Amino acid sequence: MTRDRAYQILTDLVKNQNLVKHHLATEAVMKALARYFKEDEEKWGLVGLLHDADYELTKDEPEKHTLILEERIGNELEPDVMGAIKAHNAESLGIEPQTKMDWSIYTCDELTGLIIAAALIHPDKKLSSIDTDFVLRRFDEPAFAKGANRDQIRLCKEKLGIPLEEFTELALKAMQEIAPELGL
Repeated sequence: MTRDRAYQILTDLVKNQNLVKHHLATEAVMKALARYFKEDEEKWGLVGLLHDADYELTKDEPEKHTLILEERIGNELEPDVMGAIKAHNAESLGIEPQTKMDWSIYTCDELTGLIIAAALIHPDKKLSSIDTDFVLRRFDEPAFAKGANRDQIRLCKEKLGIPLEEFTELALKAMQEIAPELGL
């Protein structure tokens, strides 16, 4: 599948522009992780771009999240790409991520939300105005960005071999590179 086709699917399914921006952020981080691991950036980018594409259709039924997408376009994706997309919803599906690509989407999905929330509390609401230390200070505030599962993010060290500080820096830099697209 091409990136253009994936983006078309995403924008056909997702109407909330903030959710589209979340996909773009996650795509950027997944591509950065692919570079880090010397993997296929385009393939990993597709995982980030499409991982929540059926969210608006399944938000009240988490056990169906990613399965609706699989029904609609699974045959257009390589099995490992669809597998990674499903792995980011591991708890609801009763599965466990297996590959580096699976664990990457599982951990970075939550981190992108935390980074965006950190940028939004900064006076100018710009990713360029925050750094890794700023994000990590927010990370340790349980009341901040409550929806971002810190335990899931922390698995970056155990499952990917990347310490939390380095993982956060990699994600933040990837998102800063596409800040105009994110409106941040």
